[in-house]
This record gives sequence, C-alpha cells and structure tokens, in this order.
Amino acid sequence: MSVIVKQSAVIFVCGAALLVFTIRLLHRRRLSFHYASGWVAVSLAVIASSLLTPLVGPVARLFSMSGTAVFLVVAVGFVVAMCLQLSVSVSLLHERARDLAEANAMLRAELDRRTPASDTH
Repeated sequence: MSVIVKQSAVIFVCGAALLVFTIRLLHRRRLSFHYASGWVAVSLAVIASSLLTPLVGPVARLFSMSGTAVFLVVAVGFVVAMCLQLSVSVSLLHERARDLAEANAMLRAELDRRTPASDTH
C-alpha cells in the first residue's frame, strides 16, 4: 500500500470519526444545531479531502513546499478561521449579557421606585 493511500485512509477515518462525534454531541444536546451544522460541513470537507490527497504533491511542488507543510497551512488556516468565528460569537454574547444586565438594572430601579418603602420602626 502506498504512502498516499495510507494518508488518504487516515484522513478519511479522522473525518468519519469527527462526523460521528458531532452527531453524538448533537443527539445528546451538548452541541446546538447551529454549531453542529458547521462541524458536519467540516467533517464532510475532511472526508472529501481524503480523496484529494493525490493532488497535494503537485500543489506542494508549485509552492516549493512539502506535502506535510501544505496540510499544516490548511490546518492552521482552519484553526484561525474557527478562532475568529468563536470570537465573534463570544463578542455577541457579551453584548447581549451587558444589554440584559442594563435592562435588569432599569427594571429593578423602576420596581424600587414604585414599591413603597417599608418602615422598620
């Protein structure tokens, strides 16, 4: 068995394992559908890339890189994209939490204003 076939098999198995793991997390409600759909797409892309492994050699030669370096560049690009996406999500959640805290403070102030002060004499 050639090295390219072995690499393709390992990539395929990793993509399939990621797909199964994602579906299990979704089924257990540990992952929302929004994120699960993204991870399913990533899993399918990894599985599809296992079929494209023979094309890595020509791309690597085009850029004077090794095949491993090409995979590393793609992986780092993916990690950076995921970090950016998660940063955007966290920023939106932070903004929503701040808005809720402000609304809660305004409601508390309104309730305190409407509730007569109890005398403790």
